[in-house]
Amino acid sequence: MKYFKPYILLCILILTTFTNCKKFVELDAPKTLLVTKNVFASDETAIAQLTGIYSQMSDREFMPYRLPFCTGIGGDELINHSALFTNAYENSLQAVDAVTNAIWTAGYNYIYEANAIYEGCAASTTLSPAVKKQLMAEALFIRAFWHFYLVNLYGDVPLATTTDYLVNSTLARSAKDLVYQQIITDLKNAQAGLNENYVGSNSIATTTDRVRPNKMTATALLARVYLFNKNYSDAEAQATVVINSKPNYDLVDVTKVFLKNSNETIWALMKPTPANSINTWEGNYFILTSAPKTSFQNSAEITPTLLSAFDDGDKRKINWIGKFTDMGVTPNVDYYYPFKYKVLTSASVSEYSLVFRVAEQYLIRAEARVQLGNLAGGINDTDAIRNRAGIALIKDINPGIGKTDLLNVILKERQKELFTEWGHRWIDLKRTGNIDAAMNAIAASKGTVWNSNQQLWPIPQKEILNDKNLAQNPGYN
Repeated sequence: MKYFKPYILLCILILTTFTNCKKFVELDAPKTLLVTKNVFASDETAIAQLTGIYSQMSDREFMPYRLPFCTGIGGDELINHSALFTNAYENSLQAVDAVTNAIWTAGYNYIYEANAIYEGCAASTTLSPAVKKQLMAEALFIRAFWHFYLVNLYGDVPLATTTDYLVNSTLARSAKDLVYQQIITDLKNAQAGLNENYVGSNSIATTTDRVRPNKMTATALLARVYLFNKNYSDAEAQATVVINSKPNYDLVDVTKVFLKNSNETIWALMKPTPANSINTWEGNYFILTSAPKTSFQNSAEITPTLLSAFDDGDKRKINWIGKFTDMGVTPNVDYYYPFKYKVLTSASVSEYSLVFRVAEQYLIRAEARVQLGNLAGGINDTDAIRNRAGIALIKDINPGIGKTDLLNVILKERQKELFTEWGHRWIDLKRTGNIDAAMNAIAASKGTVWNSNQQLWPIPQKEILNDKNLAQNPGYN
């Protein structure tokens, strides 16, 4: 990997120690202290420890694909054909063996590793000040990022801010508001410490690869968090910082959005092993070259619900949705699939997995402005997205639109713009109070009956058994 390879073997060794724990809070303290002392003695090894998390996030459990796949089939974006994910598709997960358990486990492992890096850097007296500042800020961002996803997928969750075994082994669930308070605190501190530019292998020199978080990355997540917490003024302010940062950050043509280091990119994940000809798991696993399979990969198609959401001529539908026609059956069957990432396999790397991009910031600001009573501003921001998509502008077709209708338009634009990206649709339906209506509408096609409890995933049963203070979500006991 271009920026991570000098110490990747050391990093893998260290991270194996972390991720093979019985559970995320358990670790052999004496060995950890020894490893920590060695790792944080030099800039190089400390950097390898931190950047190894991004390698894991890209590859471990195929996370850039697994998370949107699970939320997509559980919601109204994707039809599942995988025999392994039937329960997720039918919203009938069981706490013992839920396929979503991997997301819980991975999320808390990343948080633990981020805490170890933060503590190790803080205690080190030999790291360069600039490197130490950057690494500690990145660690706080990672901790905030994964707490954000855990709290949105599971509800009240343990708030893990230390590597202390005695503390972690008895953590109870913290109220959602408290988790968000910590996320906001971590992101503000990350903003203060992160470099304005994207940094490379030495954590100081500037690079064109947008694969490590910078100040704008923390700003983008903070804008989202403020929106989710209905702090619309701050959401608008943070999103405006990103939107006004042209030309480094800007909307680009729909055909160029998902190319590596496009100006749409705020933060992306780069696969650490591109030699296997896979640019992204999204491209390799979503693209259909045959009828959907019953395995984990290449097993989903887009729902009629999502397909019908697009206007005729929408460039996103034309460019971001692919079609495979099965000629082996009569009549022929068309399968539509996510085609944002075009590379199935390639010897060269032209795509990274986007985590944050500029379009979301326009939609965040649009929603925040409408909630603040600035409908004209909300229309302008929504029209920026619609204009790029080549569809009619709101200011032309309905300039007098009311607040409720405009919020519904923005939600629909989010559905079309952000589909199968990091769970946006599933989380949006929950936070806006539309989850029950949407899931009841699609339940018949899944052959199920929707229960509102199913909007939260079950906490892995082994975690409940290991921690007497950890309670299960309703409906999974």
